[in-house]
Amino acid sequence: MPINAGPEYFKAEAKYNAAKTIPEKIAGLEEMLRVGPNHKSTENLRAEIKTKISKLRAQIEKERLTGKGKGKGANLAIKREGAAQVILVSLTNAGKSTLLTALTNAKPLIADYKFTTTKPEVGITDYKGVKMQVIEIPAIYEDFAYKGEGPTLFSIMRSADIIVFLIDNTQNEKQQLDLLYQEFEKANIRLNAEKPKIIVKKQGMGGIEFLGNKYFRFDTKDAIQLLTQNGYHNAIITAFEPVTIEDLADVLNEGIVYLPLLKIHTKADIKGEGISAETGYGLEKLKENIFHTLRLMKVFTKTPGKEKDWPPVALQEGDTVKTMARLIHKDFLKKFKYARIWGKSAKHAGEKFGLEHELKDDDIIELHLK
Repeated sequence: MPINAGPEYFKAEAKYNAAKTIPEKIAGLEEMLRVGPNHKSTENLRAEIKTKISKLRAQIEKERLTGKGKGKGANLAIKREGAAQVILVSLTNAGKSTLLTALTNAKPLIADYKFTTTKPEVGITDYKGVKMQVIEIPAIYEDFAYKGEGPTLFSIMRSADIIVFLIDNTQNEKQQLDLLYQEFEKANIRLNAEKPKIIVKKQGMGGIEFLGNKYFRFDTKDAIQLLTQNGYHNAIITAFEPVTIEDLADVLNEGIVYLPLLKIHTKADIKGEGISAETGYGLEKLKENIFHTLRLMKVFTKTPGKEKDWPPVALQEGDTVKTMARLIHKDFLKKFKYARIWGKSAKHAGEKFGLEHELKDDDIIELHLK
């Protein structure tokens, strides 16, 4: 089917065909996606390009891990601490090091020249008794995802709980955001996006079967071709919402991770709104926003006849008494009798509940055992 592409697309395609290295091939394919037409008739082509990109990215990662690639770098693994791992990301000189110092116990090098930070800097911040690990990543630049320590640093970010973009108020906001989003896309990290609601389950036999056909916005023949290209010859594909062939390509790409994103504006003491690490303006609100974006809550334990304990325990919204009991000690589940709750989830103070009761932020829980 004709795709009615313009000269920019064919120029990008020629760039891809002439590429000799994997990053060059990826750059060509990404350019084809960016400048190529995006409509119903090109969905299959775009899905095919995405599949090629994901396989090339996986090859780069494999070479990095096995030490065969040029950008293998040193081992920069960071031990997780606290209730969550928060990543600070920006272009150069947006104030990451100053913010890290203001938020945590870390003491990174702070200077006026560009690219001061050359390795991850780590600190711990406290929000109302809940500890969170904050990591400053060296400044992002074009093709960071493929060059130098970039792939290794992105591997750290892939396992984080939240990404925080620092946008410098004194620089062009759109240019900063465009470059940041572009590099995260290259690293197969989708920000503030949900994974398409498609389940692909491999089978031992039976060919390829589709369930939830009313949601498929593509020809199943095209989907079968895409699936077989990705090694799925016997599988059940179930959709739970309207999905395109590009959505299916994303689900088949096991390398994609989905992370929450929080965008903040820095240097509010110089220009615009947001935060100022220099004056401390907005820092407590920032910690609160991180906490709530992560959908965390704090719950206090209590011993009968005494005041609530400190510090609180960090839980996820929706967690129950069972989760809390398990965290305190595995034997508490076996010996559990009932819990008394003070707080938002109880109608009256000290109300009795069982293991399945859903807790709320700032609840106080007193566990009673057999």
